Amino acid sequence: MPSRRILKQAFAGAACAAAVAAAAAALALSAAPARASAPGPLAAGAASAAPSPDSVLAGRRGFRGRAGDWVHVRQVVAWLRYKKPPRHVVYLLGGSASRESITDEAGWSRSLTGRLGARAAGFVLSSSCQTFVEDALVVSALPRDRGTALITVGLSRFNMEHPSETLPMSAVRTTPPRPWWEHHYDGRSPLLLATKQELVQTWRTDHLGGFTDRYPDRLAELETLIQTCIARGIRPVLIEMPRDAAAVQDGLDDVLATYHQGCTDLAAKYGISYLDFVGKLDLPSDDFYDLWHLLPAGRARWQGRLTRELVYKELL
Repeated sequence: MPSRRILKQAFAGAACAAAVAAAAAALALSAAPARASAPGPLAAGAASAAPSPDSVLAGRRGFRGRAGDWVHVRQVVAWLRYKKPPRHVVYLLGGSASRESITDEAGWSRSLTGRLGARAAGFVLSSSCQTFVEDALVVSALPRDRGTALITVGLSRFNMEHPSETLPMSAVRTTPPRPWWEHHYDGRSPLLLATKQELVQTWRTDHLGGFTDRYPDRLAELETLIQTCIARGIRPVLIEMPRDAAAVQDGLDDVLATYHQGCTDLAAKYGISYLDFVGKLDLPSDDFYDLWHLLPAGRARWQGRLTRELVYKELL
């Protein structure tokens, strides 16, 4: 049986708030322009064992010389103030599971263009532990009256709690965004299925209470985000984030049903789409590192299905 320590470590997202707070306090970065990226999945433990500020800020191998994920979000927004995107543009908003679901922006843009038969662009505006409030900040800074905002929803998004990062609302960048550290889980073998199944019970033990307490506020924040998109002339679309259904099975059915109903109600209220192809895609467990984060093979299939959904349902 896997140790409690390993199970804790695999939930990197659960320690995001503590890690970012520790880094900010240690380095006085509460108003700094760059967001502290979450560490790799084997670097984060419980809040009492938060990673060092250096590991949070510098990341793991392959990170140095590449922008962190929140820095990338800021750079894309500033770049799009200088170079307006094409009419068919899609923005993927969310946390680390969203970030890990796209191979790369250039490849995704080519796929969208090929499927649509017209010039299109896709941008990953997702970062570790990103909240709906931060999504709304991003949407408020994007060009008006064009594009689709894909808002990923999942257990972690309704359980997230940390102070919002800053996002300059007028900065302009005249050069394209720098290369960035998008895939934090590549090069790792997937956790064993038995370990993943234990993670389900670990989530219930450690996070169910927080989810229950925070869910009403997070749902209200999601509604505000939808309203922000509509006010900006950007089409909001809800999308179920990746989930290792083979490992989760029915272990989280009650909490999944709770936010699924909330998202369904919001989609009906505002006349927007709610995409959920987790069951239809039926990815094997080995396509996920843990319960949520895709590895390369699964990422390619997920991106392909997402592209088809967007084009065939005329959401671009």
